Amino acid sequence: MRAGEKGPEFYQQSFEANPDRRKHYTESPYYPLWTVIVDRLRRAQARAVLEVGCGSGQLAWAIDDAKILTSYCGFDFTGVMVEQARRNCPHMRFEVSDAYSTDLFETFDYDTVIATEFLEHVEDDLRVICSIRTGARFIATVPNFPYVSHVRHFGDATDVAARYSDKFTSFSVDAIPANDKGKTFFLIEGTRRGG
Repeated sequence: MRAGEKGPEFYQQSFEANPDRRKHYTESPYYPLWTVIVDRLRRAQARAVLEVGCGSGQLAWAIDDAKILTSYCGFDFTGVMVEQARRNCPHMRFEVSDAYSTDLFETFDYDTVIATEFLEHVEDDLRVICSIRTGARFIATVPNFPYVSHVRHFGDATDVAARYSDKFTSFSVDAIPANDKGKTFFLIEGTRRGG
């Protein structure tokens, strides 16, 4: 674990304290954002997704209900959330694994990587991105607001592009309002550049 990052026990406590993470995905405050991601996957004709920081599997559940993939693997370093994901989608693959050390970037056959609300929680986000194989599509979200477990947040889409755009071709950032108080998610999309 890097300085500033929270360990699995923090996220386990957060999961246990937040009943929203055990609800049907349509009841989550993230549902509007997830519908955009599912639509992007459909338009890109994604067939095999690796999800980094899959949490309790609510986005996976939404993707599964859309019937657009042939293969999915999600991983998270918090065991209780992976257990919940397996309950939500028992026929899908979920692993307890750490993004810094997992071999799934090499061993799972994916065309798309998803990382929603993950990059802002890890110090070495660029190392994780560099683990993605060349040519894979990447879809991620990052926030414009601080939180106790965030090691960074972004002021605007220009800040997001400055941090991530050189790792991708066909890079784009879209601002998606999270609420009427100015909280925003930046939806990142691109194709992993070689090198």
